[in-house]
Amino acid sequence: MAHVCIGIDFGGTGIKYTALNEANEHTEIGSVTTPVAEGKAAILKQIVTGCRDYIDRLGIAREDILRIGIGSPGPLSVKRGIILALPNIPNMKNVPIKAILEEEMGIPVTLENDANAASYAEFLCGAGEEVSNMVMLTLGTGVGSGIIIDGGLVHGAHDMGGELGHLIVAPGGRQCSCGQKGCLEEYSSAGAMGRYAAEALSNGQGPDSTLQAVLKATGEIDALDVEKAMLAGDSFAKARWDEFCYYLAMGCVNIIRMLDPDRIVLSGGITKAGDTLYQPLMDQFRTLDWSLLETKTDIAIAQLGSDAGAVGAAGVAWYDVKKN
Repeated sequence: MAHVCIGIDFGGTGIKYTALNEANEHTEIGSVTTPVAEGKAAILKQIVTGCRDYIDRLGIAREDILRIGIGSPGPLSVKRGIILALPNIPNMKNVPIKAILEEEMGIPVTLENDANAASYAEFLCGAGEEVSNMVMLTLGTGVGSGIIIDGGLVHGAHDMGGELGHLIVAPGGRQCSCGQKGCLEEYSSAGAMGRYAAEALSNGQGPDSTLQAVLKATGEIDALDVEKAMLAGDSFAKARWDEFCYYLAMGCVNIIRMLDPDRIVLSGGITKAGDTLYQPLMDQFRTLDWSLLETKTDIAIAQLGSDAGAVGAAGVAWYDVKKN
């Protein structure tokens, strides 16, 4: 069999696996659940056992596996191969995941931030595969991101580079969990859209909005609720959607002025809205962008969906193989 790298996408609910060859072709994704309630030892055992089972199921010989990549939520020390802390998984602090996997599997390991890994997957074989410089924004509970310059991921001097969800787009604005105020993810994440829509409704805004009934029935609002209400002509919902697009456009303008990438790629469930998201975003972008020169960076929608994390983890492993 041709040489491959194994990719592991480690998340709070599930762990996914794939094998990627040098032509950037990947195998069908395998998955197991993350036993969060059972603690750190059980989680680490599940990562290793799941990886072994997946390799055996595919019939891949160990000598054909050049490297394993694992994408994990952070904060991390990529250079030291350590998970520093996982806010949503208790007791996963200062875990030397790289060393643990290398000892258990007998194969070199690359650790990468999960958002970076997903970004690298889109760069290799998704929406950015024909460019050299790309930025991806993942619009989910927060705003994740990855920066790829000349084919390599940007980590920064302290492994904290590329945290574009914490660009300040509204000085003195909404409080972010990071400690700053006015971060992009407090205005242009799917989670923030629903959260602040519910807060505004509870404070008496949008008294005639159809979202009032949704909030009363479920106790919460999500981005899909806002989209449905907007498409039905709800003016309160449209204002929330337009606010989301305005700040996202502002974030894109700032990214382009700093980095001048070939492409910005947007991912996350909210991008399934298609032109309902893309057209107002681009309208806002054209209004906010400079007029000094023509901006050549384009903005595109991600292609790989939930496969991106595992594929990208294998991709960064391949990057290390070729670099070394």
